[in-house]
Amino acid sequence: MKTDSRTFGTSTLIAKNIGRITQI
Repeated sequence: MKTDSRTFGTSTLIAKNIGRITQI
């Protein structure tokens, strides 16, 4: 469960970064 939560958090950060780059 801990690994899943960590992976999910990382995925969210990556998605946020991608969205930011797309906006720019």
